[in-house]
Formats: sequence, C-alpha cells, structure tokens
Amino acid sequence: MKKFIWLTLLAFVSCGSDETTSSEPLEENSSEVKKPLISVLKVEKKTFKDFFRAQGSVVSKKMAYVKPEINGAIEKIHVTEGEYVEKGQALFTIATDLFNAQIAEINEQVSFAEYVFNKQKTMFEDGVTTEIQLKEAESGLNRAKKAKNTLLTQIEKSKVIAPFSGYIEAVLIKSGEIVNPMNYLCQLINTNDLYAVADVSENLLSDISEKKPLSVYFPSLDLNIENLIVSRVGKVINAINRTVKIECKLPKNNGLIPNLMAELNINHYTKDSAICLPSRLILKNSKGETYLKLVGDNNSVVIKNIVLGRNYQSEVEILSGVDEGVLVVDEGRSTVLEGQEVEVISSK
Repeated sequence: MKKFIWLTLLAFVSCGSDETTSSEPLEENSSEVKKPLISVLKVEKKTFKDFFRAQGSVVSKKMAYVKPEINGAIEKIHVTEGEYVEKGQALFTIATDLFNAQIAEINEQVSFAEYVFNKQKTMFEDGVTTEIQLKEAESGLNRAKKAKNTLLTQIEKSKVIAPFSGYIEAVLIKSGEIVNPMNYLCQLINTNDLYAVADVSENLLSDISEKKPLSVYFPSLDLNIENLIVSRVGKVINAINRTVKIECKLPKNNGLIPNLMAELNINHYTKDSAICLPSRLILKNSKGETYLKLVGDNNSVVIKNIVLGRNYQSEVEILSGVDEGVLVVDEGRSTVLEGQEVEVISSK
C-alpha cells in the first residue's frame, strides 16, 4: 500500500515538471527608442536689406474737374462714365443759338466798317479827307474785327474739350442744364501718371533722398512693385505731425487707381555676406536670451546662444553665435531637447 502511494506521488510530480518545462519562454522587449524626426535649414551668407515702411496711397497728378468757359445750356454730352478720352476730344457742347444770331449782325458790322475804311482811304489819297478821319475809320474797322473774333472765340468755347487724356470718372450734369464757368461738368483722371505718396517722420530725413531705392506694396491687390526710386522729397515739415511728404513715380499698366492704399518700403540698411535666418527659428529662454537649436555631431541637438541684429519682415540678421554651413533645426525645434539624438528627414 505504501509503495502504491509513493509511485502515485512520483507520477504527479513528474507530470507537473513536464508542464513547467514545456512552457515557451517570454519574448524579449527588443524595440528601440524612436528618434524624433526633424527638418533643418543650412545657414548661408547672403545680402541682407532692412527697410522702413511708410503708409500712403496712390495719387494721380492729372486729375481734374472740367468746367465750361462760357455760359449756356448743355446741348450735347459726348461721353459716358468710364470712357477713355484723348486730349482735345470734345466732352460737351454748349448751345450757341444766341451766338449764331449775333454772328450775322457782327459780319454786317465788319463789312460796313471795311467799306468806310476803304472809302476814307481813297478820299485821303485824293486829298479830300484828313488823316484823322482815315484813322477813325481804321479804328472802327479794328473794333468790328475784334468783336467778331471775340464772338468766334465764344462759339469755339462752346465745345468743352478734354485738357488731357484719361478716363471719365463721373459726369456731373445732364443735357439741357444751364451752366457757367463755376460749374463742374465731369471728373477726368489719367491713370498713367500715378504716384505713391506717403508722410514719413522727420527723424528719418537722414535716410531719405531722391533716387533712393524702394519698393511699394499694395495690400488690396497683393501686388509688390520693386526697383523703384524716391522721385521727390518734400521741402516743408508738417508743423502738426512733424512729417515730410515723399513721392514715388509708379509704372504704367499695373491695374492701379487713385486713392489705393500703398506701403512704401525704403531701403536704409544693406549688408553683404550677412547671416540671416527666418525669425521663426529664433528661440528665447526664461532669461530673455536668444538661441538656436543646431544639429551637431552624431545628429545630436546643440543649443547655441546668438546675438541678433536688425530684422525685416520675416528675416533676422545674426551678428554672432552661428557660422555659415551649420544646420539649424526647423520643424521639431519646439520639442527636441539639448543632447537628444534626432533623425533629419529634410533639409532646406
């Protein structure tokens, strides 16, 4: 009986041992820590330019309200709003009925004055009349001719013509209206003679001169025109806001119109072979110090303090702290840490 119990225990222990040894070993955790993926920008030297910006607008040097030179009723309107007209083209006709009636009468006066003068001249040559009488006849003829010329000039002025080429911005009267030299008939604008005009602080006068290079940006059109120059600097300081007016002649055919908002960007600082970087790459610590995150040896992140110079729009001049050719962390700069090993996936 005891032998049977012992054999049974051995069998049980043997079965348990086989179950334990037959179980598979656990898999080892062989996965590596993934390196942060970043993009970098290679530092290169280039020309850095700084500009100051002046808010202004587009002005036409040829913009006028056309007025008549004589009194009368508007007989005909020859133009419509938005129409382009040439210099000397008829815009309006003023009725000349009264003048036409007067011209017949004045022609008779001139003919009679010529007859009297010729008669007096013949009589003077024959010794029948005096020189005084001849001169009076001559004066009468001159007065008649002058009156006729004045009337003809008035008739000629009945045609209101364009003083320069341009667009009819607005027609301000209607046919049949009585007008005089104080009335505006239309507004005429030449868009081929446009200037960008702005007021700048007198403190900037030392940086501004005629022929100074600049560019002009038009926000409404998202249009930037470069390689322009300052065409005029005002000669008077505004006593109220301490500014001086500057002007820039604009090129033709750019879709520009008067009163359009303009930003004049004037170059007042240029440095060749400068190191400059997008401002988004510049970081700042709690002490207010500026720095960059660079990719160093073994693709590890290096912190480098820098000294900044001027900035313009999205670029910043770097005065010291970084050399040409190094790689600056761009995408991923806010998350990677100093000394951390990274993987570069793109370079600019």
